[in-house]
Amino acid sequence: MPVGYWFDLPDPAFKLMRTADRVALVKPVPPWIVVDQSLDSIVIGSRWPGELWRVRVEKQGDMSDLVAQPGYWRASAIELLEALPLSALFGPKGEAVLEILAQISTLSRSEAQALADNLADNAWMAYSRAWMRWSHQDGEPAADDEDDWRSALAATRRGDKSRSPVHSGFLLIHDQLRQRAEQLDGGNAFTLIEEDGETEQVLKPMWQAACDALLFAAMARAAPQYVSDDDALTLLHAWSRVFDEASQRA
Repeated sequence: MPVGYWFDLPDPAFKLMRTADRVALVKPVPPWIVVDQSLDSIVIGSRWPGELWRVRVEKQGDMSDLVAQPGYWRASAIELLEALPLSALFGPKGEAVLEILAQISTLSRSEAQALADNLADNAWMAYSRAWMRWSHQDGEPAADDEDDWRSALAATRRGDKSRSPVHSGFLLIHDQLRQRAEQLDGGNAFTLIEEDGETEQVLKPMWQAACDALLFAAMARAAPQYVSDDDALTLLHAWSRVFDEASQRA
């Protein structure tokens, strides 16, 4: 039976039967247990931290309505083979993403303001260039203009199921920062934008700039293979000023 990866989300609504080395649905019906074929395609969602496992599919679910080679298996029962570090979700240097996520969990409003105040003016261009290098790796880029990558959190590229240089890391950082902003400022952390008859809730400028600073730091620290030395200094400017200097003063 196939072997892959399962991210065990802390979701009390998802009823599972668990033993020491086996997890199964109460009934073999959707929603299925999703076992990814590779780590870079795992969808984390908004629940964090969860647990990461290498697993074997014992009983496969209905795959009949999926496209060919979807990159994952549906299962009604899996065998737990090995617990893996959560850092593996974000690539070889995923510990850097974990550190940023931990910082978000205790982020103060003054720290968020400091991140925003220290954001380099051209940092988004360095961020875009890293995205473009990643996108070029397996063929033509998804977009070849720096403006097209501004504020990017996920994308697709030819040849694999990867969605970013740090897999789901950017999406998770953005989501966790939004949650932290709401904890600290409530509804005042957001503004509503109406467009084409739809209303979207977006972060207010200070919180968005703080989020950008954390995304930029994640790119430089967790995906250095796509970042030049000069761009790394730019991307890390706000993070270094706020957190590295704070640790030196402690």
